[in-house]
Amino acid sequence: MKAMVYHGPGNVELTDIPKPTAGYGQVLVEVKYCGICGTDVHAYKSSGIFDWELVPGHEAVGFVAEVGEGVAGFSVGDRVAVGPPGDCGDCYACNTGHPNTCPNAFPNTLGIGPNTQGAFAQFVLSKNPKNELFKIPEGVSFEQAVLFDVMGVGLHAVRRSELKVGDDVVVSGCGSIGLSVIQTAKLAGACRVIAFDPVPQRRELAAQAGADFVFDPTDGTSIDEVKALLNHTGGAHVCFETAGMPASTATCADLCMANGQVIIVGSDNRPYPLVSAALGPRQLDFKLSFTYTKEEILTLFRLICAGRLDTSLYTLKTAPLLDVKAQLEGLASGEIQVARVLLTPNEG
Repeated sequence: MKAMVYHGPGNVELTDIPKPTAGYGQVLVEVKYCGICGTDVHAYKSSGIFDWELVPGHEAVGFVAEVGEGVAGFSVGDRVAVGPPGDCGDCYACNTGHPNTCPNAFPNTLGIGPNTQGAFAQFVLSKNPKNELFKIPEGVSFEQAVLFDVMGVGLHAVRRSELKVGDDVVVSGCGSIGLSVIQTAKLAGACRVIAFDPVPQRRELAAQAGADFVFDPTDGTSIDEVKALLNHTGGAHVCFETAGMPASTATCADLCMANGQVIIVGSDNRPYPLVSAALGPRQLDFKLSFTYTKEEILTLFRLICAGRLDTSLYTLKTAPLLDVKAQLEGLASGEIQVARVLLTPNEG
């Protein structure tokens, strides 16, 4: 079968590898779409993230092609999503309701962990279908379901917060995850959602997603305008940082009310200077949010099926597996500006 193999930063190759077969307790999935995640783009440009000779791809949807002995609940032809991070189900984090923080998850995730084969390929083998496969319900298309990763991150962040009905919310960063946070915060009862992003098109999407006010963080007057809007409480009850930038974190800390929450969703390797003398007297609650749980994927599908989340906000582009290098380069350079490039390994 055809697969894209990672040979190191900037070096990927479309090649033939053996097609897996479903052994005992395993399920083989024919890939319909696999989204190119930001992690894939980062690893394509940087060393130390993926093992060389890995087949990436961890945001896949497709059809069940084979069901091994000992597997219950799946049949050939079922539409399924393949993910999320491959938690082990046995550690303390998993057994206390936090499988998204399983220390074994990252190395077990298909298309990320060493010795795994991801879905930048025509077929992907789930060795742990109980933890990795999720039936896509009727009423949810493949194009909607493949957004489970990016939308799941936003859903988890809001559920992790202490957002209450009537609270004011700030969302700093209106990329795909920020849009998910905006929509989910509104569903959770936020009164006013105030969004920040320097890109005009993203600010337009934020408004469509339900943001009541949108601002350009590079405009020197925007912070004072938002503080005037939040004058009664002295800030937002909950601020979500979704851009993955120190300046964005600073914006959230500045606009959070005393005793409020700053939820760090974005991922970045640059340090943020936490000045306790400035932040301590306001007793801010800094919390980090990471990925999502299996149950939240099912919740997400139910919300999409019920029409409670608008997936039309997320721009999608399809590309054949042969074109993966060009897509990775375009995403890394910023020339391609879409929510997800979807590879189609079995088409074109």
